[in-house]
Amino acid sequence: MRPPRRLAAVLAVAAGLALAGGARAQGGGGVAARRLRFAEQGKQLVVSAAFTDLFDEDTLEELDSGFATTIVLRSYVYTKGQEQPVAFAAATVRIVYDLWEEVYLVQINDPRGERNARRATRAEALKEATTLAVFPVASLSQVAIGPIYQVAMIVELNPVSQEMLADVRRWLARPQGRDEVAGNSSFFGSFVSIFVNPKIEEAERTLKFRSQRFYRVKR
Repeated sequence: MRPPRRLAAVLAVAAGLALAGGARAQGGGGVAARRLRFAEQGKQLVVSAAFTDLFDEDTLEELDSGFATTIVLRSYVYTKGQEQPVAFAAATVRIVYDLWEEVYLVQINDPRGERNARRATRAEALKEATTLAVFPVASLSQVAIGPIYQVAMIVELNPVSQEMLADVRRWLARPQGRDEVAGNSSFFGSFVSIFVNPKIEEAERTLKFRSQRFYRVKR
């Protein structure tokens, strides 16, 4: 597989402005600035990042209970100045500690398919579950050369909304026609409706963040 092509020039130009104004520009939306690593892989725009801070001391202890822990990640790509996203992507993660085998089972379902891992320690399971590595957030056909973009993400730990979880699973189950599924779902709307004034939904913990600004250049 050809290694992803870094967007080094893009990030060098746009990152400073985005990070300088990031958190303040969110107003009351509670969306923090977070630096992501971007690359082009095949026909996809991919990102790499980590979100171990989704867990606190209490929720880390719950990983040893034997009950399933669920993480749902939703990713949106926005053009600067526009409220409607140009692309959507999602992933789910399920972590269970097998009390008999004394091993952590991690199941990840994202646009690349389903992956299963067995990890001997909680730290290893946490890293597996909260690390994005070349995660596809958009087709390159959706991210034009020239305009400035940002990626915004919501990551929820054990979300209560069964409707949202069903929407994400339905989207993941459709390799073709995913845009159609997203467009008809309850979670595909404007930046304000999703991040600033969302419906009141509960989860044990929630992270909301968006990336530095970036743009594609012609190769």
